Amino acid sequence: MCLAMSSNLVWQRRIQPNGLTVLFYPRVSANTAQLSVTVKSGSNQEPPQAAGISHFLEHMLAGGSEKRIKQSRGIEESGGLLDFFTDHEQVTATLDVLPEKLPEAAAVLSSLLFDDNYVEEKFELERKIILNELAEYVDDPTVRVEELLLENLFKVHPVRRPVGGYPKTVKQLTMKQLLHEHQAKYTPKNMILVLAGSVTEKTLHSIQNHFEDCPNGEKTLQTHPPETLKPKSLIEEEKAGITQTYLNIGARTVNSGHNDSPALDLLSALMGGGASSRLFSVLREKHAVTYDVTAAHCKGTDYGYLSINCAVSQNKLEKTKKLVAGEFEKLRTDLVSSAELEGAKQVVLGGVLRGMDNPHMALELMNYMEVQFKTEFALENYVSKISSVTPRDIQNAAVQYLESDRLCTVVLKSKSC
Repeated sequence: MCLAMSSNLVWQRRIQPNGLTVLFYPRVSANTAQLSVTVKSGSNQEPPQAAGISHFLEHMLAGGSEKRIKQSRGIEESGGLLDFFTDHEQVTATLDVLPEKLPEAAAVLSSLLFDDNYVEEKFELERKIILNELAEYVDDPTVRVEELLLENLFKVHPVRRPVGGYPKTVKQLTMKQLLHEHQAKYTPKNMILVLAGSVTEKTLHSIQNHFEDCPNGEKTLQTHPPETLKPKSLIEEEKAGITQTYLNIGARTVNSGHNDSPALDLLSALMGGGASSRLFSVLREKHAVTYDVTAAHCKGTDYGYLSINCAVSQNKLEKTKKLVAGEFEKLRTDLVSSAELEGAKQVVLGGVLRGMDNPHMALELMNYMEVQFKTEFALENYVSKISSVTPRDIQNAAVQYLESDRLCTVVLKSKSC
């Protein structure tokens, strides 16, 4: 079986004289224009004692002074959208505006990214806001159960730390540290600019000057050695105020560039990729132990992990764990049928194509593919690799990465249980 290829999965890629990577993806039918700038450095590039500094700096970009606040709101008041987010390997700023507003908005975004003037009063205010944000994460059982999994799958790699850092480290961060972070990492050589939507070559030329005369610097993305220690088999924690028991079963896998990565993506889709997946059928439709179950294969330049998530009543926990273990064992011992694998491939392909049809998800996909693979053909190549995965590849991946001693089971249950 060969998945259909599409020129819509390829964009133009250019490296500017100052080292800035430019990805250009015009859409003939679009009514708006999208611009994003990604800094190729996130929480994985932070020292442990400064955990959360990338996220803190992201907050300061739009809120670090009255001028920045006014500039950010000006984009919204002109009918546009401005968004920032931080992840393990990147910080991204995204604009979505009317095409005629793009040059003006690009100038604003450039100012927010490269101007390193911040106000101490706003620094302290954002610290309070971030501490509130971290407190909200603590309240969310789905976030906490994922944090517990990562802390135990990865004993050394920084992906084990929350992207936003810890309250202790956030309270200790200083303006001096923030300025050093900005000056070291917010440079063209360490950035990706994506222009998409209702745009032309003329549009590209009209905004590029805002990103040409910018501070120089070196690339900062660094890789970390692979983990070797085996995780604990079971982690249990109690939490007040929840009625369901949250279950997360995971294993370390491989990075995005590894040959086994596409097979693991399909294995994830087979297990929990929607209503047609094995675990949805078994856990919800057959045994009614959960409302929903999801599987994800998350990976970056030097890490990867597979996780299965669901919420169950405490008296159904052991049954659910056995059902999941049984499905893992089937993958290890029995070949997936060609028809079932074909369905999983279509699920993955559909996700890719819908992602590229969505203007905001397309920017995320393009940025992710650039960080991981550094080629305009990355998404097309990925689809080709997915197409070539065989039932034997799925079984081999299950045998290698889903052995019982490689698994970590995390249980977050109510204190009343």
